[in-house]
Amino acid sequence: MIDPTLAPKLQQVARHLERTFLGKTETIRLMLIAALAGEHMVLIGPPGTAKSALVRMFSKLVQASYFEYLLTRFTEPNEIFGPIDIAAFREGQYKRRTESMLPLPESEIVFLDEVFKANSAILNSLLSVLNERVYTVGGQVIKV
Repeated sequence: MIDPTLAPKLQQVARHLERTFLGKTETIRLMLIAALAGEHMVLIGPPGTAKSALVRMFSKLVQASYFEYLLTRFTEPNEIFGPIDIAAFREGQYKRRTESMLPLPESEIVFLDEVFKANSAILNSLLSVLNERVYTVGGQVIKV
């Protein structure tokens, strides 16, 4: 059951965003719908149209844990998913150090900027995250 106090809170968030970002009413409405539905959202537009600022402020207003990264063609999976845990690797285990990285279940909002500039290694790594909300590392399945 949905918390009855949620609707007024989200309306307040929407009003605050609409006052801050003029002309973004439709984007804000869709962002709220995506958040409520637990679905992904892609924002496409020219540089300097407040896409990043809108996502940052939304996550702050709803008090969500937040992860942001600017992707380039040189971005490596370690930058998104965390580096290999060397101590564990020496013991024969393949693990990643995920503190403050994407796969943590605590990352409620993930903003990957310039996702279409990412290389195939990143895009392929993100497929299971986007489609199934899991990430596999060393045979361990991590829910995202």
